[in-house]
Amino acid sequence: MNLMLTDVLWVGLIIAAVAFWWQGQGVKAFALRKVKLYCEEHNLQLLDESLVIRKFWIARDRHGLLRIQRIYYFEFTSTGEYRYRGTMTLHGYQVAEIEGQTHHMH
Repeated sequence: MNLMLTDVLWVGLIIAAVAFWWQGQGVKAFALRKVKLYCEEHNLQLLDESLVIRKFWIARDRHGLLRIQRIYYFEFTSTGEYRYRGTMTLHGYQVAEIEGQTHHMH
C-alpha cells in the first residue's frame, strides 16, 4: 500500500476534527452542569435542558492566556409564565460569566 503525503494529511485532518468535536461535547456537558447549578442557586428553572452555542473563537482569559472562548445561550423561567434568555461565557473549562435577563420574581 502506497500512501501519498496528501492522504496522510487528510487522515490527520479528519482525526483532528473528530477529536476537536469530541472535546467540544465535553465542554458543552460541563457548561450545562454549571448553568443548571446557576439556575438552582437563583431559584430559576432551566427550560428545554439545553444550551445553544452562539459564538466560538480564540480569546484571552483573565490571566492573559489564549483559550477557546465559547458563548452559549440558554432559556429559563422564574414563574413558569415567561421565557428569558441567559448567556454563559467559557474560556476553555473556566466559567468567565453567566448572565440572565431581568425577570419577574415569584
